[in-house]
Amino acid sequence: QAWNDIRYYSKVREFLDQQFKFDLNDETVPVKPQRLVADLRSVMRDSDIVVHDNGMHKIWAARLYPVYAPNTFLVDNALASMGGGLPGGIAAKIVHPNRRVVVVTGDGGFMMNSQELETAVRLGLNVVVVIWNDNGFGMVKWHQEREGKKPFGVDFGNPDFVKYAESYGALGLRVNKASDFKNFLEKAFKQKGPVVIEAPVDYSENVILSKQIQNMVCPLP
Repeated sequence: QAWNDIRYYSKVREFLDQQFKFDLNDETVPVKPQRLVADLRSVMRDSDIVVHDNGMHKIWAARLYPVYAPNTFLVDNALASMGGGLPGGIAAKIVHPNRRVVVVTGDGGFMMNSQELETAVRLGLNVVVVIWNDNGFGMVKWHQEREGKKPFGVDFGNPDFVKYAESYGALGLRVNKASDFKNFLEKAFKQKGPVVIEAPVDYSENVILSKQIQNMVCPLP
């Protein structure tokens, strides 16, 4: 039976591994999602924790982020409500104070509960918040385009996330070239309190993702 053929899953694994190969000399911003996922994985230790909000970042990471220990990649795949990333990251850091904790969120999801930065600052938690910023609701736009519709009601403006983080007493950093992200992560983990990293993301890659998903459907007998 095709769906039970280990060769099929090996082929999928090989395909996903290829997604981590990119030009390290490419400093283009906005940054490709694959690069952001790969650089995060290269910095995180096996027991460190990544907490995802809901959005396109979760779709990319769920496909491309290798996980080596239980409960180190936390996502909400039930009701999938936006805004749970930062509170979840705070809880993870309280429970595991000696592990690195990164919250990955979109700009939309972050702003739904961004006031919890005050909680992280007040508790002195070194939670690192990575905002994939596309100035819009990226996943909604992706679904609209997949259905052949013109994007509607998905674009909006954002505050200056660096200044926004600083207004709470946290450190704010903005990625200006692709290699900044990995360097900022290393810097962030040396801080005593929370850090917000804004990473402009190239969601034009979602078109490629849609085609790949269509071609990766598991064959059934």
